[in-house]
Amino acid sequence: MRRSIVISRADPISIGVAEILIESFDFKPNYQIYRRGEVEIHFIEMKHIYAEEIGEKLGVDLVVFPSSHKSEKGIQAFLTHPVGNWKDEALYGGRPRKLSMTSALMLTNSLQTLMSEVDRLGMKGWDVRLEVTHHGPYTSVPSIFIEVGGSDTSTITRRELEVVATASLRAAETEIHNTDKIALGFGGGHYAPTFTKLVVEGLYNIGHICPKYALPIDEEMVKQAIEKVVEKPKLALIDWKGIPSQHRTELISIIEKHGLELVKV
Repeated sequence: MRRSIVISRADPISIGVAEILIESFDFKPNYQIYRRGEVEIHFIEMKHIYAEEIGEKLGVDLVVFPSSHKSEKGIQAFLTHPVGNWKDEALYGGRPRKLSMTSALMLTNSLQTLMSEVDRLGMKGWDVRLEVTHHGPYTSVPSIFIEVGGSDTSTITRRELEVVATASLRAAETEIHNTDKIALGFGGGHYAPTFTKLVVEGLYNIGHICPKYALPIDEEMVKQAIEKVVEKPKLALIDWKGIPSQHRTELISIIEKHGLELVKV
């Protein structure tokens, strides 16, 4: 199995993560890439979000994108999320109304590693969260983003880069397999506090997450969300207070039609 950590030369955070992976995690040069076992580091010139079909082009089996993050509110955070666009637009890469393949287990590994590293290092003032499914690139290969950042004035040191590098490697090393407690998430805000808590506590492994602001969605998008999680979700977690009542009934009807077990959270 070929596992790729894709580094964008257009993103200084991504380049910094690559340097740490190569220096500290025993990646060895191999032609134009670096390799450690099944995990490869590939470099691209463009920003990650515009690297359409990158998994297919590299011929790999899963992809991790270490990346910078900008928060309009200036919140300093480590984040991980699936990829795709719920609506009829693709302002930041990807394709309109298309979700990329993702892995709930990769997301769990990345989130739990970010959390444990932040705790281990005693990093005060840093939040750790899932984000909902958003932006590009589109790929049919299981992929996730792992990000760090805050405001335009936030200083990212080597320590923050080491956290992202560790989480990126752990995510890339994920052994993907069908297992219990694979779920989709619906409702709530962009930084998914309810779903973050459930994954950190080990209660569920969550793939695609559709936030309140993207609702309503139709049956085609629910069907995509099911099909685009490689571990085959059996559960739909509903952030009950995080979904407007006018959208809830239709969403539940679609979810039940596709045989998912409904769980109120």
